[in-house]
Amino acid sequence: MSETPKAGRRDIIEVQRALGIWLATRPGYAGAEVRGLTRPSGAGLSNETYLFECHLGPRCESLVMQVGPAGAGLFRDYDLVTMARIQQRIGAVTTIPVARVRWVEPDATLLGAPFYVMDKVDGRVPSDNPSYHGGGFLGDMAPADQVAAWEAGIAAMVQLHALDPVRDGFDFLVDAPWGMALDAEPALRRVQQWRDLLAWGSRWPVPFLHDALDRLEASRPPQTRPRVHWGDAKISNCVLQGAGLRALLDWELCGLSDPQEDLSFWLVLDWAQWRAPGLSRLPHLPSPQATVDTYARLAGQAQPDVLWWFQFGMARLAIIYHRFLERRMDAGRLAPDADVIALNPMCALLTEALAMEELP
Repeated sequence: MSETPKAGRRDIIEVQRALGIWLATRPGYAGAEVRGLTRPSGAGLSNETYLFECHLGPRCESLVMQVGPAGAGLFRDYDLVTMARIQQRIGAVTTIPVARVRWVEPDATLLGAPFYVMDKVDGRVPSDNPSYHGGGFLGDMAPADQVAAWEAGIAAMVQLHALDPVRDGFDFLVDAPWGMALDAEPALRRVQQWRDLLAWGSRWPVPFLHDALDRLEASRPPQTRPRVHWGDAKISNCVLQGAGLRALLDWELCGLSDPQEDLSFWLVLDWAQWRAPGLSRLPHLPSPQATVDTYARLAGQAQPDVLWWFQFGMARLAIIYHRFLERRMDAGRLAPDADVIALNPMCALLTEALAMEELP
């Protein structure tokens, strides 16, 4: 039985047909067939993700396709080519684990947006929905393995941030949607970018969120040098096999920034995953401060502005959730006069975060 397409989602049968035609034109893949195309549950709020098998004679390859959203997305710009390119460059010049990108299609004609195809990485990914703090394989792991998996993600992040944008060939990220000039002030530029996104993605001004950004801009930390930026750093974007890290996933917010943004967003998303639904945090995971200490030890330098970036990360998350609510209004699933601040659980957490004098 075919999957019934939802508003703003592609028909999966048509995707399989188009992808099969395209795949058969890749060098060495004449006669290849796409089988078992599926769209993982929970995927598709931004980019759409598809899993499939490529059959060519006796050979079967497990692959993943990432394609831009079929309609309006959470974000204004989706640069699938850059998402693929950063993974290709990381794979070429580092040992940071990422999926191997096979092909990139910059032409939007076939599927309505650019896309790329990469190898499927074996392993498991902690769940966001439902939260991994409420159950799942991560909490079932031995305490030492939980710590090892967590710290493997932090170690990979340190390795990523050690890359020099110019020396290591990542200066193309200057022009990414979440990039910035190599001499930019990361904290100021980030506030400006998210202020612009909020204005673009809102029906009307949202004073609460604009005021939060004003406050953050006024208290921003000193200028630092932008480094390579993951963008959506979290344990649930890590493919794990046992306690080992197999790949870092989800590069749609990649660009350049202060390394403390990635580190802090890792902590923000973990905090929101237990704080918002009223769960208890997994007791064996390293605390936020212990995580910062581990990062600082591995990076060889202190991270003095993590609290500011944590507060900014919470503002980011509130804006993303606000945009999600706006999309629900667009789809008719939420009344156009709904109180989006009251309905946004991240706004309450933002108020809490802005009052913090230390990490939670």
